[in-house]
Order: sequence, then structure tokens, then C-alpha cells
Amino acid sequence: MLKWFPFCAAFGRTKRCILHHAVCLRQASFAEFLNMNGLLLLLSVLYALLSGLVWRRWQRAGSAPYPVQRELAALLPIMLLHTALVWIPLTQQQSLAVGLGDALVLVSWLMVLLYGLGSFFYSLKGLQLLLYPCIAAALLLAWIFPGRHAAYPVSNLPFMLHVSASLLAYSLFAITALLAVLILFVNRQLHRHRISAFTAAMPPLLSIEKMMFQGLWAGFILLTVAVLSGTVFAEAVFGAPAAFTHKTVFGMASWLIYAVILFRRHTRAWRGKKAAQWMLAAFACLMLAYIGSKFVLEVLLGR
Repeated sequence: MLKWFPFCAAFGRTKRCILHHAVCLRQASFAEFLNMNGLLLLLSVLYALLSGLVWRRWQRAGSAPYPVQRELAALLPIMLLHTALVWIPLTQQQSLAVGLGDALVLVSWLMVLLYGLGSFFYSLKGLQLLLYPCIAAALLLAWIFPGRHAAYPVSNLPFMLHVSASLLAYSLFAITALLAVLILFVNRQLHRHRISAFTAAMPPLLSIEKMMFQGLWAGFILLTVAVLSGTVFAEAVFGAPAAFTHKTVFGMASWLIYAVILFRRHTRAWRGKKAAQWMLAAFACLMLAYIGSKFVLEVLLGR
């Protein structure tokens, strides 16, 4: 029980933080509260704290089964605060902001949500070691580089279809990229005959591969919907006809790479190291198409 005192303490500190901010809400509107840069920084710190506690527990892997339920209990209050950050401005202002910082907040929220829901159906042990640090870093970047706060009304159905499919696809591909990193790590340890307690606590390599390709199929369908809706409804979504830009180039490149991976998986039974490396290459193109283009336009060029 004493081993999990840090998680219990973190849960208690998180509850106190939420109660403190709830008191602040009495003195300010929801929009003013949620626009505070400090809230982003708070969430980044909380995810970083949870990341440190998880890593500390994994260092003792093999001594006892990993307590997923206690981890999710510690994650819950942080996730609720993250959910409030996303949904309250959306419901109050009836618009969806898609600036650089807003996109990072949305994608990170969807990644945590997918991880939390997936934990009830899959053995995702090991994924949290990469997920929480990435979420903490993404929220910190959103705090440092908020970008241009561009908002679009939720009543614009073509826009909501395109953005929803894009964000969900990006979140799924981000998780599959983390799974690809796990595959490369476990594969390397197996080939070097270094079966430590840390590695042994991971799910079987074939199980990680299965989850990665299931996420790939779902993400590819969503990315296809995003590409088609962004092309067909370009004028309704962006206010201008579809144009051939660097964002389009990297987006189509990522779609083609993912299509090749799925085709090779079906015809050549691609798996292991090669499939994981191609997954990371495809995600790098997708990151350049979405986050990379927003960073250049909104932060470097100030558009």
C-alpha cells in the first residue's frame, strides 16, 4: 500500500487544485477562467507529475502486477480538468478554436480519452510511459506557443466534419506512433537477449502489433474522410477553393504511406521493425502537415 502512496498523494493534491479553481470560478466567468494561461501550465505539471510516478512504479516492474485501476483513478481528476478546458469554451461560445495551441490541447485530450477508454478493452501497459510525457510536453508547447486563436462556428457542418475527422485521426495516429516506438524498443531488447523485468512486464509483441494495426485502420478511415471533406467542401471549410500547398503535400504523403503500410500488411504480412519504422515516417509527415504548418504560419510568420 505504501508503494502507491505517491499516487494517492497526487490524487489528493489534484483534488485540492480543482477545488481551488472552483472557488476562482465564483469570481470570474467560465470563459475568463479557461482562457487563463496558468490552467494550461497546471495541466502540464499534473501530467508530468503523473508521468514521473508511473515511471517510478515501472522501475519496480516484476515485483507486483501493474495496478492499472489505481493509475486511472489518479488520471481521472486530471482528465476532468482537461475536459473542462476543452468543452466549456466550446459550449459557451458555440465555436471551435483551431489555432496551434488549441489544436495541441484538443489532440492531447483525445489521446488521453482514447487511452482511458482503451484501457478497459486492451492491455496498454507500457503505453503510459510514453503517453503522459508527450501530453505534458504538448500542453507546455500550447502554453508557450498559443498561436492565432481562430474560431469557427459549430453550426458549420462541413467544417465540423472535416476538423472532427482530422483531430480524431491525428490522435489515433499519435497513439499508433507511440505503439510503434514500443515495438522497436521490445524488438531491440529481444534481439539483444536483454529480457529485463521492465521488458517482461510489457504486453506480448504480437499484441502491441495488433493494437497498432487496429489503430491504423481506424485512423486511416478517418484521415480519408478528412482529406475528402477538406477537398470537396474546401470553400465551405476554409473559405477558399482547395489549393496545392505544403500542408496538402505532407498530408497526402502521410495518407499514401499509411495506405502502403496497410497494403503491405495485407499482401506481404508486414510486421515488426519494418512496419513500425514506416509508421513513424508516416506520422512525421502528418505532423509536418498539421502541427508543423500551424507552427510556421502562426508562430514564425504570425499569420
